[in-house]
Amino acid sequence: MTRPPIGIEIKGKSKDFFIGADWEARAETPDNLAARFLRMIDALKEIDPVFSLWTCGARRPEKLEEVRDRYAAEVAAGVARDEWTNKPCPEEGYSFGAFTRNTPKARSFSVLCRTGSQLRNVFGNRVTLSTEADIPSRPDENVVSYRIFRAALLAIVDAWDPVHARAMSHPLVRTYGGGIFFGPAWMKYLCPWLAEMITPPSTVLAERLPNGGLLMTATTETFDVDNPAHMAAAKDMAKAMAPLDRLPWPSGR
Repeated sequence: MTRPPIGIEIKGKSKDFFIGADWEARAETPDNLAARFLRMIDALKEIDPVFSLWTCGARRPEKLEEVRDRYAAEVAAGVARDEWTNKPCPEEGYSFGAFTRNTPKARSFSVLCRTGSQLRNVFGNRVTLSTEADIPSRPDENVVSYRIFRAALLAIVDAWDPVHARAMSHPLVRTYGGGIFFGPAWMKYLCPWLAEMITPPSTVLAERLPNGGLLMTATTETFDVDNPAHMAAAKDMAKAMAPLDRLPWPSGR
């Protein structure tokens, strides 16, 4: 039995909005993972100043810009380890991440990566970008905008090549439970081979991406579970994706 790899732990946060990207078994080295991570961070910086400065470090906080040339070592430090022997288990992946600094809590974000797993689990690899407002405050409405979240989701997709990704609010998760991979979402990305299997509903904004994937969006406003139009579109999206939940997972691709 192994314990999960150690990443940056950020306690006492509401995480009202987040982007989660998932994929299946993929063998990758710390060098590969570091390159993907830095590609994502650099793309986020181009989106908005809120993503300009990051702190990382599994053992002690460090400024990301000061360690980026040796970030593969940070990834390697987060290798999964056997619970009893403490021996590294690289086949089970690595955990690492970062959080924004020099920003008000209501405008803060964290990113957590659990990647590099070669195990045939259902979506055993994930990257999550979350708002980090202190409870009971809420994120600044300007950082949970459609402009920022659409661009951030696409930056994550470009860097990590996931099978699917979604932008969500935690109130939306609570309305249907978190165990449905292809449930209602504010925004939903499907990789090319999944995109070919569904027809987007007319009630959502559907975009065919250059890589052949599909991005569906319930609303270009900030998602609100109390808005009937937002919820109706999110549910239509989930209904269109229902066949995907019935596929055999893991897919073996």
